[in-house]
Amino acid sequence: MGFGYGVHACLGQNVARAELRTVLPKLFQRFPGLRLATPLEEVPMDFTGTNYGVRTLMVTR
Repeated sequence: MGFGYGVHACLGQNVARAELRTVLPKLFQRFPGLRLATPLEEVPMDFTGTNYGVRTLMVTR
């Protein structure tokens, strides 16, 4: 995830990072076989406007 930097840094970035540190390990504990359903090269990205990141992320167990 990108949160910007300098004067454009996201004010909620520390909360978001703390949530990710908590949620992601629990997700992989509950679903240990979780993996991408499509090749990494085919994951659709969004680079428009102020958005930057994964558009959709299909997974399978």
